[in-house]
Amino acid sequence: MRCPLLTAVLLLLLNACQYPVDSSALPDLKQFLVIDAELTENYGKVQVNYTLTDVNSQGAYLFPPPPANAYAYVLDSQGNRTDFAIDGSLNTTFQGVVGETYRLFVFADGKTYESKPETMPACPELDSLSVIFSQENTRSPNDLSYYGFDVYAQASDIPNQNNYYQWDWIHYEKAIGCEVVQEFGRDVIYPCDPSDCWNITYNTRIVVQSDQLRDGQPLAHKVVRVPFATPPKKYYLRVEQRAITPSVFAYLQSLQTQTQNVGSIFDIPAQTRFNPNVYNAENPDEQILGVFSVFSYRSKVIYIDRSQEINGIKAKIAKISPPYTSDPFASSPCVESLYRTQVRPEGWQD
Repeated sequence: MRCPLLTAVLLLLLNACQYPVDSSALPDLKQFLVIDAELTENYGKVQVNYTLTDVNSQGAYLFPPPPANAYAYVLDSQGNRTDFAIDGSLNTTFQGVVGETYRLFVFADGKTYESKPETMPACPELDSLSVIFSQENTRSPNDLSYYGFDVYAQASDIPNQNNYYQWDWIHYEKAIGCEVVQEFGRDVIYPCDPSDCWNITYNTRIVVQSDQLRDGQPLAHKVVRVPFATPPKKYYLRVEQRAITPSVFAYLQSLQTQTQNVGSIFDIPAQTRFNPNVYNAENPDEQILGVFSVFSYRSKVIYIDRSQEINGIKAKIAKISPPYTSDPFASSPCVESLYRTQVRPEGWQD
């Protein structure tokens, strides 16, 4: 299947990695192994794959096959083993324990990869999400985010220990249609079948903080800016607060400025940080991508009302969609994928 570069890259690896993988910077299209894994109190997942390797005559990247006969498992401090598929799918039979230590083992292409021990830290409650309307004068007035809502996560730090935090978010909105087709020389939308179908938008920025100099104090951290623009009028946002390990925090913090500037934690210029806690057991000098993240988390869902004027300001129109087809029997299937789902989002309000 041929896809535009960005879509191809996202579809390949965002499923397991929180951030998109940009292989366009690979020197001479050098191939790197990616080992990306998460362990939480409610699930675990592991993805093992390669970065993209080739470009066809139409300019689209070609997908490499996954490592042959690869498998992965996790051991806790008691030697209990949990096996994982390597396709990034959630394993909800895994239930991590706060305070327990885990190691990841991956076997791919006849090589053995293993992680450093990582202990799951405790996560404080996500006390509240604050939404503040503001104007960003550094933006152009034509920018959709010139007027917008800054969303802050608020929590109480756990005292007398070093704590490291990461915030993530996900946005769902009802799909207005599942396909755009040509009818009589114009674009029209085919409605989704079934009609309960949601589009998904993910966070692609690194948001981290430590409690250094703020031990035991309240925390308030900006997570995302939501434009004052419709549709939709009610903006769904699920925010997740994670307690992460020191090694993952140091890794993400070192990437934060770089990533916000260049757009990907897997670009391969000289400053690239490779996997900080997974290595080739026989050849520790091998450079691999990804990270093994062990964390506990808390989450909340909020809705931001963008239907009302604020200080005499109306929401901008974010997009104008084609009209629906006039054919009452026409529809397009809502296909389950990374960016679309039939599963009703947590806390969804019709």
